[in-house]
Amino acid sequence: MDSQLISQYWKDITTAFPILSDNKDAEPCDDVQFQSIQEMIKTNKFSNFVYEMVNIRVREEIKSKILNEFWLYFMSDNVVDCSFLKDQDLMPDDYSGFEKFKTATCELYGIILTYTETIKRLQLLFDSEKTNLRKNFLLQICAILHSTLPAEYNTIIYQFYRVALKVFTKDDGIGDKKNTSRDGVFRCNGCAFEVVDCKCEHILESFHLTNWQLIDIGLLEPLAGDVIIDLIRNRIETEVQDITKENFGEYQVSLLEKWIDTVVYDWMRHIYKPKCSNVVIIDDKSLEVFMRKLKHLLYESYTKTRIDQLFNIIIEYPDSEPAVMDLSATLKKTDLKSVLCRKLQIALQNRLLHPAVNTIDILTAYTSAIKVLRKIDASGALLQEVTQPIRVYLRSREDTVRCVMTTLTEEGNYLTDELVRGENMLDDEDVYEDESMADWMNWKPDPVDANPSPASKRFRNSDIVSMLVDIYGTRELFVNEYRTLLADRLLTQFTENIDKEIRYLELLKLRFGESLLHSCSVMLKDVYDSKRINHHLYSDPTSNLSTNSTNSEQEFPVTAIIVSAQFWPTFKDDINLELPAVIKKHMDNYTKAFEAFKGNRTLNWKTHLGIIDIDIEINNRKLKLSVSPIHATILWHFQDKEEWTIDELSMEMRVPATNLRRRIGFWQNQGLLREKSVDTFILVEDGIPTTSLSGKGNRNSMGGRGSEFACCEDDEMESAMASAQDQREEELQVFWSYIVGMLTNLDSLPLDRIHQMLKMFATQGTGVDCSLTQLRIFLDDKVKEHKLLFTGGRYKLAK
Repeated sequence: MDSQLISQYWKDITTAFPILSDNKDAEPCDDVQFQSIQEMIKTNKFSNFVYEMVNIRVREEIKSKILNEFWLYFMSDNVVDCSFLKDQDLMPDDYSGFEKFKTATCELYGIILTYTETIKRLQLLFDSEKTNLRKNFLLQICAILHSTLPAEYNTIIYQFYRVALKVFTKDDGIGDKKNTSRDGVFRCNGCAFEVVDCKCEHILESFHLTNWQLIDIGLLEPLAGDVIIDLIRNRIETEVQDITKENFGEYQVSLLEKWIDTVVYDWMRHIYKPKCSNVVIIDDKSLEVFMRKLKHLLYESYTKTRIDQLFNIIIEYPDSEPAVMDLSATLKKTDLKSVLCRKLQIALQNRLLHPAVNTIDILTAYTSAIKVLRKIDASGALLQEVTQPIRVYLRSREDTVRCVMTTLTEEGNYLTDELVRGENMLDDEDVYEDESMADWMNWKPDPVDANPSPASKRFRNSDIVSMLVDIYGTRELFVNEYRTLLADRLLTQFTENIDKEIRYLELLKLRFGESLLHSCSVMLKDVYDSKRINHHLYSDPTSNLSTNSTNSEQEFPVTAIIVSAQFWPTFKDDINLELPAVIKKHMDNYTKAFEAFKGNRTLNWKTHLGIIDIDIEINNRKLKLSVSPIHATILWHFQDKEEWTIDELSMEMRVPATNLRRRIGFWQNQGLLREKSVDTFILVEDGIPTTSLSGKGNRNSMGGRGSEFACCEDDEMESAMASAQDQREEELQVFWSYIVGMLTNLDSLPLDRIHQMLKMFATQGTGVDCSLTQLRIFLDDKVKEHKLLFTGGRYKLAK
């Protein structure tokens, strides 16, 4: 082809596409000229050549402009002065980023518009062969943008959408949205400007325009999609944190769901489907799918937040029930059960299961945890796994059984209602084999993570009282502790009505069985019979205690609890207190009256037990107290002698000096005695007190502490009865002679063999049962006492 002709063709082409010309200010030809040039290009088949040349030149120019103009707005040195903004949520840099991104997008949009005419003419060269030249052009721009990203570009975009979201959601009804005041100046909660100069409307207009421009040039999703998602995710997490912070008494998930369905949904529609654009970035169906994902994110965020707060939620239950119900609902929609289990166990270990926490507080938290975890997971699998460390720890505490039984049988305690419900305990052999047939319409399978063993199923279906008893796995231990506790209460509350104790005993019989509580029934009968006997002895005209009797001396009336020793727990101490002669005389009179009434029976007094009501008068001082016999005897002796030493009183009263020294401390606190020198005590005031006493025989001071006992706390803290553990150890001593005989004849035996032989020969004769665990503990104690040796898994006698 002639070079002159080629030169003419090139001149015509540059006239139609000035971008190929060296003259940057050249104007494109009109449409009439372009039609003739278009025919020439098609005739000579220059279309592909022109396309490639124009495409290369456009790409080079745009890349240069993007690097030198668009991305410059994203550099850190290009900052807008917004120092007036001091809001903790909306910082000066946020507004600076908003302005920079808005301006950068506007200029980029203008740059792309300058090539619109060139792309249209280029499209005409191919008719229907290449119909997506504009789309390809925009994809090239997107690729150029991503190939030249500056380090801080995401921060600027994030700031732009953060400011817009802050303004958009300022009246969303979540949290505190009131205008804030600083130094007397009220600022808008959205834009943080002064209320009179609010820029919210300007910000929203700029936001909509910028989004429309990005959508029109196809850059919204490639440039800002990830940023928008991260912003929404962070905003959801922030809202969840703010609305749930130490707020357990309100239902909040429904409020958050409504916020997602309205505010967040509107926000997403404003971004991806602006009214001023016909371009559809995301259809309604896809938007609904995306909103469901955001809701799942909401559930995950809420669940994780509540899991971190779950220990406090348990402690505040039932006031925190709304938070529990919300957590139960969201946990079903997430896969976070394992996270809940792990974190709650750690919280319990760090904040509850250590020596600084009282046993009663641990039991209270355990009970609340049972209620909360059953509401969260009705199957009980989560409850069993989470509370296992609590049960193990409670077994290691010596006072667990007493705390459980005290709480069960004291008016107004949190476990009393559980006992009143009267649900029978299940025996160990109950396996719930017919459970599915009992209510097959509502039957549900066990969760896949549940332990399939019968013991596990029994635990998951037990009530709270049964679960507390299950800590030790034996009812006998709790019944023995209740027996001791009941004895303390009856000795203390002898003059009071025992109907309440009868009621609790009947409830316990429903749960533990009649046979185990037979001794307790006898104890209550003893109290009833004692009251009847006391009334009879003082009302019978023939009795020497009757007010009509000539031998009656009533300055010290004595009443007694007459116990059947074989049914009552063992008394812990057997101090043979020497009472004053006048008191002994009245007690002897009571004994004679009882012998006359009962014929061949007599009384064996526990002189150190009981309560004595005394009136003390020293000069102008008057005191009315209820104290133990030891306390009263101490003060009685100071009537005869104003100064006593500990040793003298100990010999006179036949009470150990250490015990006596502690009791004297009570009178020191009352201001009646003073320590003159080491172990020597005198009356504080001059003159001998006139002490009148009225006795109520044999009422121990443990349990049921009323106001009259407030002054005797040193004596109240002790129980007159041996603990259930002490009684159990005494019972196990019965087996020791059998064990010695076995090991003498057979040299050495393993634990299970000893247990089998005891069950065959010892337990039937003594009526005392012994589990394998209890026997192991008993034998290990004998090893510590060097009475047994344990080698190779076998026990033998020490030489």
